[in-house]
Amino acid sequence: MTIFILAFATYTLLVIGVGLWTSRRAADSEAEYFLAGRKLGPWVTALSASASSESGWVTLGLVGWAFASGVSAFWILPAVLLGFAFNWFILAGPLRQQSGELGAVTVPDYLAKRFPASASTIRVLGVIIILSAMTLYVAAQFAAAGKAFHAAFDGMEYFWGVLIGAGMVLFYVVLGGFRAACWTDLLQGLLMVAVLVCLPAWLLLSGDGLDFVRTGLAAADDGGALLQFWPSLTGAALIGFVLGSGALGVGFGYSGQPHILVRFMAMRDRRDAVVGGVISIVWALFVITGAITVGLIARAFAETGADWAVPMLTAGAEGAPDGEYALIAAAGALLPPVFGGLALAAILAAIASTADSQLVVGASAVAADLLARVLGWTTVGRSPWVHRVCVLGVGLVAVALVMDEHIQIYTYVLTYGWAILGAGFGPQVLLALFWKRATPWGCVAGLATGFLVAIVWKQVWDGPIEVYNLPMAFISAGIVNILVSLIMPIQVQEETTKTAKLGANPMASSERRSG
Repeated sequence: MTIFILAFATYTLLVIGVGLWTSRRAADSEAEYFLAGRKLGPWVTALSASASSESGWVTLGLVGWAFASGVSAFWILPAVLLGFAFNWFILAGPLRQQSGELGAVTVPDYLAKRFPASASTIRVLGVIIILSAMTLYVAAQFAAAGKAFHAAFDGMEYFWGVLIGAGMVLFYVVLGGFRAACWTDLLQGLLMVAVLVCLPAWLLLSGDGLDFVRTGLAAADDGGALLQFWPSLTGAALIGFVLGSGALGVGFGYSGQPHILVRFMAMRDRRDAVVGGVISIVWALFVITGAITVGLIARAFAETGADWAVPMLTAGAEGAPDGEYALIAAAGALLPPVFGGLALAAILAAIASTADSQLVVGASAVAADLLARVLGWTTVGRSPWVHRVCVLGVGLVAVALVMDEHIQIYTYVLTYGWAILGAGFGPQVLLALFWKRATPWGCVAGLATGFLVAIVWKQVWDGPIEVYNLPMAFISAGIVNILVSLIMPIQVQEETTKTAKLGANPMASSERRSG
């Protein structure tokens, strides 16, 4: 146990050290604290964006879902890879260029400057969406930290695990802002991919390879469902496959996550998107595959009577399988202590890499959009100390939300945080970037529709198949945005957009005049 703790402590001190090192420039300006001065290279941008998008739901939630559902969990992989590819190769470059021209530092700021006629309304709606979803999202990460520490250290209460995980993240983010989040996420992304490649390989060697996994899954009392990879692609089952959270439906969310989009806005050049996209897709392929494989191997061990895995067969609600602890349990039982400590570090890395980014985004929504631009408190909203207080405030609210240790991380993140953000911002950002006829009130209507449908659909849908609230809310928001935009006059919108662009970037204006 001593070596286990030393390995984990070494990682923790390294991350905090990097956060302190990068905090030296955090107070220089609003753009520096929230966008690292728009100077991120492709490696930092790619790994920080990737690590922040695949949070504790991967190392805990996705592992647990694979443990419960079997090889069909691999169907989430194409949704993730398509989402990564779309973001990097289609969305990232134009967003970097337009946000830079407009001088935007947040996603609501970009939409408000793109549609200045409704700027205040867009900012207020954007802040509501971000604070609602981000607080829940960060809370889920802190809950994951509590579960991880509780599983790794016998006798540690869930409550103290939440406080330790939250305290570590808040410490370096409050000091260093976005730059600290990105550079620590670089380290955490590398650790995640190392552990989720090496651990499945080690676990396979600890058993009898793929034959052991196949035999173990076949032994489950489920009629062979754990080994069923191909879904029934007819009728209602096809709808559930395309629009469900366990397959392609999750891919609708990638274009609307502010903690990912701000990475694109912070790139030093739009041309870095190609290199960053390749890095991110390879990273995602290894991490998602590794997490699912860990869950399947752990289930095989459980079905064949391994002491460390059997309790997970009845750990869920009403005695259902729950493998959220599978990664840390397998590491503790089968790995040398030093590697077990690194496995715990990888879980915390996934948690921290998302929580830190979302804390910065939540704080920027309050300070930059609400205080500085909506309320007009320019001096207050752009103060580095106000930025830090906002980060701390969002973090403390998130901690308060997760005192209940029975939160299911996979459901909590995908149903609420991921879905609300994806539907609220995704269609609006895409239409703002790629459709010249998009109008201010179309954007306002789309923001409101995506936010409301994501919440209401989850509460009212009770059909025979799962229809994930994200794609339904995303499609509804896009349709409403387009219909409202077609009704609004186009000429006024084009002129106000041009005026806002020139006013936000005087250098661009002078260059056009001199040209």
